[in-house]
Amino acid sequence: MLVLPTPTTTEAPPRRTTALLAAAVGLLGGLYLWRGLAVPHPVAGQSEAGLTTWFGVDRWAFVGRGWAITFASLATAAGLAVGRWPERARVLAADATAALGRRTTRLIVAAVGVGLFWLLSDRTENLDGSLLQGKFEAAPGGFATHDEMLELYLHSRLWAGLHAMWGWDVAQTYRLVSCLSGGAAVLLALRIARRFDQPLLVLGLLAGGAWVMVFFGDVENYTLTAVVALAYLAGALRFLDDEDGSVWPLGLLLGLGVLCHLETLVLGPSLLVLVVIAVRRGRRLDGVAAFAAVPAVLGLGLWWFDEHGLPIAQLVSGSQISAQGGDWSRFLLPDGATGWWLQLQLVLLLAPAVVLLPACRFVDVRSVFFGVASAGALLMVLVWRAQLGVFDDWNLYAIAAPPLTLLVVSGLRRASPPWATAFVVLAGTQTLAWVLENHA
Repeated sequence: MLVLPTPTTTEAPPRRTTALLAAAVGLLGGLYLWRGLAVPHPVAGQSEAGLTTWFGVDRWAFVGRGWAITFASLATAAGLAVGRWPERARVLAADATAALGRRTTRLIVAAVGVGLFWLLSDRTENLDGSLLQGKFEAAPGGFATHDEMLELYLHSRLWAGLHAMWGWDVAQTYRLVSCLSGGAAVLLALRIARRFDQPLLVLGLLAGGAWVMVFFGDVENYTLTAVVALAYLAGALRFLDDEDGSVWPLGLLLGLGVLCHLETLVLGPSLLVLVVIAVRRGRRLDGVAAFAAVPAVLGLGLWWFDEHGLPIAQLVSGSQISAQGGDWSRFLLPDGATGWWLQLQLVLLLAPAVVLLPACRFVDVRSVFFGVASAGALLMVLVWRAQLGVFDDWNLYAIAAPPLTLLVVSGLRRASPPWATAFVVLAGTQTLAWVLENHA
């Protein structure tokens, strides 16, 4: 029988955990402030690549030195306030957690989130996004590729309808879907957070990762994929917590995610963890059904798209999963430290919570699940080359951030509130600066 430990929130965190957490906060805050003060403020027309040398920590530079100092001061003040008035902070956190337990509150938070996503939506487009208008216009029956079958097809059909009614272009259609999907992601994040002892920390670490940019009107094919992946992680948590839970719906979800974008396959090994758990619980049929659901959904989707103009016979030659026929030198990272250094910077931007890993202690089945899910996603980050360059292809790797962040949360059982609060403010302001940069 698998039982997750539920430590009391009033128990003091171990000194080692607090020391490591403090070191992580000091290191990250120091890097953010140093780079925010050292990098020149951007000027109109200057290339993004010319503004930064450390993509993962330079975002404060965009808003200027004054704001960099303000953000660092705000993080320090928040940590000191929680440390100075711990009881008051605990009451406020309990009240906020209780409020988020009400469905009406969660719906309001999601609606406000959609509004913020739209108000601060991304006004930049990478090369792939800028080419979508011509591709959709040239395929009036719906456009799709073997890598992004369902996501591209749904976007193209929605654009056809909105263009006919209101004259919208492709970018406007993508932004609408992106922001509405952000509302769904907020609801899923709230559901996930309620399954942890420190729900506000979970929400803070998830929102503080720049992966959330996919919900700020991103004109690319990773938004629906991110929502399905987040739903899969939420469902997995529910299954792990419930001895009587079924795992087969998670196989369907993962299959749906793969249809949206083949990169969702990086979460496949984590499904095997859930299947093993189901078998050990005596639910062998449930586990087999979950395992079989992924190829079944993918096969059904491939058959449907084959019938509608996307030949299955071209899957190997036309998909990046096979390096478009075996041209691996084009898709794998080249030898040398430079490529890995850029990729690791991107991880720090998308999921800054990774710097807290040394402070974590992994002892339960949740840690195993999120560890395997993170390992698959990190493997893609470390070996798969960004075709448009790291600066423009960041959203390709956004899928790695949620499992990584939840892995950290599962290992931070009794995080020191003052240091954790300071960290959330640091990461959140870094992401806010990047959102404002792309909005401008």
